[in-house]
Amino acid sequence: MSWALPLLQKLVPASVFESINLCQPDPTTDPAEAGKYGIVIRDGSTGKVKIRHQFPSIRRINHKKTKNHLSKDLSVQYGKRLVDITVRLDDDEVTAHFADGTQETGTIIVGADGGVSQVRRWLLGDEAAQEVLPCQFMNFSFSLPAEMAQWLDESLGPTVEVAAHPRNIYMGISLLDKPDATKPETWLFYILAAWALDDSTDGESSGSQLSKLRSRMYDWADPFKTIVEKLPDDTLIRQDQLRIWHTKAWNNHQGRVTLIGDAAHSMTFHRGQGGNLAIRDAYELFNKLVLVYNGESDRETAIDTYDRGAFLRGEEVEISRQCTMAFLDYKNMENSPVYQLGINPAMEF
Repeated sequence: MSWALPLLQKLVPASVFESINLCQPDPTTDPAEAGKYGIVIRDGSTGKVKIRHQFPSIRRINHKKTKNHLSKDLSVQYGKRLVDITVRLDDDEVTAHFADGTQETGTIIVGADGGVSQVRRWLLGDEAAQEVLPCQFMNFSFSLPAEMAQWLDESLGPTVEVAAHPRNIYMGISLLDKPDATKPETWLFYILAAWALDDSTDGESSGSQLSKLRSRMYDWADPFKTIVEKLPDDTLIRQDQLRIWHTKAWNNHQGRVTLIGDAAHSMTFHRGQGGNLAIRDAYELFNKLVLVYNGESDRETAIDTYDRGAFLRGEEVEISRQCTMAFLDYKNMENSPVYQLGINPAMEF
């Protein structure tokens, strides 16, 4: 999180924001120092810095920790799968129906259910389907023996180490969690790797995936090369894909159903905008609902206004897609939005 942090501060109770550091992989990381270090993109073959994008404050967050932290004192029911929505035009209510036979009724359904949103599927049918980008993608966590974990932690900056290799390969390595700061063998790290599809030999097993990654690391700089070599042979790497959804306008049924976050604009991670835009969505939706609560707007007008903003924010899907493909096109990378925009918001909506 970067430019949306001030918006998050306005959205949550002071006690929650003051302890937001508990959501970080390492709670002791100073966001100002992380911002000064910035997001560094290196040449994968030499380790030299190609560009550094700084920001006043950057907080990397652990998703699981963040869910737990932000859901305190909230009634969250897990294991629910949406199967239908009923909109009754003769009253103000809308009902969500779940696979277990239960249902919930309210005045607005907000689809915050991610990139494969079932709310979006209900609103748009086949138009809700995601696009799969033409690249091999790996996305996995791992731990290491204490000495190697300590070395990697000291090699990483306070944000994420990103590299683009001249052979058109992307890799990012970061800390994911420090369950026990005194025991490096318990620390979790995270690798994101991608390259353009060049054959049809994508394996199904974790072993073949790891072998495929290792075969591409022979001329990489450290820490990337050494860490991939030292990964345990049983490291689980599932088949994965990079998927996006270019935002399309939806019918909100007179202000009763809308979308937010990845459900509204599902994008790749290469510009670090997904979480920031989700917070922006929440901030804008909250303010529109306050107007309704105070009698300063009717619900349909408020949600229509919010939806128009969410649609415009969806322009980032294409910008981030261009950044993704730029990492896989080393020679032309400097002409891409990842150089021109960094991690700054592309628009003010």
